[in-house]
Amino acid sequence: MRESEGTGAMTSTISGDDTRQKPDRDRTRVHYRRFHNIYLYVTERCQLRCGHCYMGDRLERGLSLSFEQATRIMDHCRTLGGEYITFLGGEPTLHPDLPRMVDYARDQGYRQVMINSNGLLERTIDRIAPEKLHYISFSLDGASAQTHDAIRGAGMFDQTVPCIRSTVAAGYPVRLICTISQLNIGDAPRLLSLADELGVNMVNFHVFSEEGRGIANAESWSLSPQEWIDFYEHLESIKDNYRTSIWYPPTYATRERLDKYVDAGFRGCVGASLDRLSIFPDGRAYVCSVLFDEPMHFASMTDQGLRLNRQQNEFELFTQATFQAGAEPWLSGCPAEAVLAKNGKPANSTDLVSMCRLWKSQA
Repeated sequence: MRESEGTGAMTSTISGDDTRQKPDRDRTRVHYRRFHNIYLYVTERCQLRCGHCYMGDRLERGLSLSFEQATRIMDHCRTLGGEYITFLGGEPTLHPDLPRMVDYARDQGYRQVMINSNGLLERTIDRIAPEKLHYISFSLDGASAQTHDAIRGAGMFDQTVPCIRSTVAAGYPVRLICTISQLNIGDAPRLLSLADELGVNMVNFHVFSEEGRGIANAESWSLSPQEWIDFYEHLESIKDNYRTSIWYPPTYATRERLDKYVDAGFRGCVGASLDRLSIFPDGRAYVCSVLFDEPMHFASMTDQGLRLNRQQNEFELFTQATFQAGAEPWLSGCPAEAVLAKNGKPANSTDLVSMCRLWKSQA
């Protein structure tokens, strides 16, 4: 399941002792904090083999964390500054100890607890009360079996939609994640109508990326940067037709439009700010999901805590832009793009800025 939330999209009240001050909408975004968001991959097992899944070969090895390993990680991440935690995989509801992990996270003081699911919920979810979760995100890649099943497998739409419907009816806060590719780019309006009918809170649109299992489909599924820009600009033009909120990562922007995102809280690379930490069952920890296929990573989680990677460290890559003479981090593009370019990904147009794809904007 794709990591779905970046801190650029979070909102809160103004901090400080003066509670009489009225919140200013333009100043209420929570900006980057050290290891504020923890993404814990409790299992690599999954029932599906989706054509865009960034987990790649991890699905075949199928590692899982034990409950004891998960609690040690949660303890350590709290000492690092973790406040929000998302359980994902693989399919996290396949892990029999997921309800205990949710309870432990809440007991340890995590302010928000989230789950990302493929929509084929195992009934472990029945042992998690709705009020314990900030939300559950379900993956739904189209408003019909024709589009969703082309990406996730025959019959999956007819299993996923009733699951979403029953989860909403049970009182859980629900969001949808939709990964946009050439297969479903025209389906967004119908998906938003379905989201309204289902009663979900938000649809979070992602752009297909050439990672993991997506590498095999890159040639026929990928969008050009301009196609993605045209798509999210279209979302902005139709947003008022729907009750459901819409979020998306700009990923690419014209330099003229970049000012809008900077004013909304964009401060460049999340990897450079150490805002998030993604931890896999093998202990590898990343600060950027773009590089999950790459040998470089931030650190390894051990029984003694986080051990920094002294070889190819992604954090060093991300901080280089910060120290370039005269550079503004949010105007210098995505450092990870340079790594992907070495592996054959075409370079972007010089007219566009590669933004951090983990930062979200609201349509």
